[in-house]
Amino acid sequence: MKVKELIERRLLNQGLASAQFESCADVVSHFGAMQSQDYAMAKWAVGMRMRKASDTDVEMSVNSGEIIRTHVLRPTWHFVSRKDVRWMMELSAPYVKKATQYYDRQVGLTDEVFKKIWKTIEVELQHEDNLSKEDLMDRLAKRKIGVENLMATQILIRAELEMRVCNGVRKKNKITYSLFERRVPQAEKISKKDSLVKLASVYFSSRSPATVKDFMWWSGLSLSDAKFGISGLGDDLQRASLDGLDYWYFENTPDQKKKTSVLLPAFDEYMVGYSEGRDIAFPPDIDKSLLGNGIFKPIALFDNVVAGTWKKIDQEPFVEIQFLHDSKKYKGVKSKLEAFKLFLRK
Repeated sequence: MKVKELIERRLLNQGLASAQFESCADVVSHFGAMQSQDYAMAKWAVGMRMRKASDTDVEMSVNSGEIIRTHVLRPTWHFVSRKDVRWMMELSAPYVKKATQYYDRQVGLTDEVFKKIWKTIEVELQHEDNLSKEDLMDRLAKRKIGVENLMATQILIRAELEMRVCNGVRKKNKITYSLFERRVPQAEKISKKDSLVKLASVYFSSRSPATVKDFMWWSGLSLSDAKFGISGLGDDLQRASLDGLDYWYFENTPDQKKKTSVLLPAFDEYMVGYSEGRDIAFPPDIDKSLLGNGIFKPIALFDNVVAGTWKKIDQEPFVEIQFLHDSKKYKGVKSKLEAFKLFLRK
């Protein structure tokens, strides 16, 4: 497999070669989980993959609980479909808890402290839904329980990992919390082995071609668990070698010859969904720090090639692009921006 074909396959599986999804939940379900600590950029990541979408559509899906925003897979916010969040959290929570232990110790968060404070938080959320972190800290203070900001953050992450809370309805652009059981219906339990295979299937369906270490990074799994998940896919998963790395992919990905031009948000899965396999997307001999290593800055992609970075502005065409090379080679830029304007105005 050549670089050109690998990128074409990846763009198609990522839902970037064409807007193929009808709903926000369809997008998130396809990806399993989408990194969403930058909320505005995460909404753009979902909407740009839909046939027809607006900022409001994504906002409504989050507020209704159709999409759950929580800490899963890795210790950062992700969008997860409501139907997937239970099995995915049960699988990944032990890994994420290990990753958060250092900060828990730094702020003095022990099991005993958590249980004591959680009892109060639970009572408050049963009484009143959709409370912000600040609301909860105020309620704790009224009960003579002093909690500093960082400890409150760690407490809420712990409560998410134990499926006690998840996002509620946003209020004045503020994150709120709701009891997990109110937002997420019960579901049949899946064994760890089946969950590992299911997670591998989701990953390689939406992000392949990718390496074992790419999957390990995205999922937060140990190497042995990542390999077990991949082995469960059997002969359906094919392998191709490129520049010393083995890339795995599903052969049923159709050929894709169309050139793709999109404005990727920061932390988009096209970049953040990989570790060692991320470099394949960059032009050769480019200083990746100019692109925020492909993660921390919004990326302009034209004709399958990373062409620069972009930012929103307040007037037509609502976006300013900083090209890596002479912008004259991108003659069709203005026409390609039309599809993005509904989101960019927000």
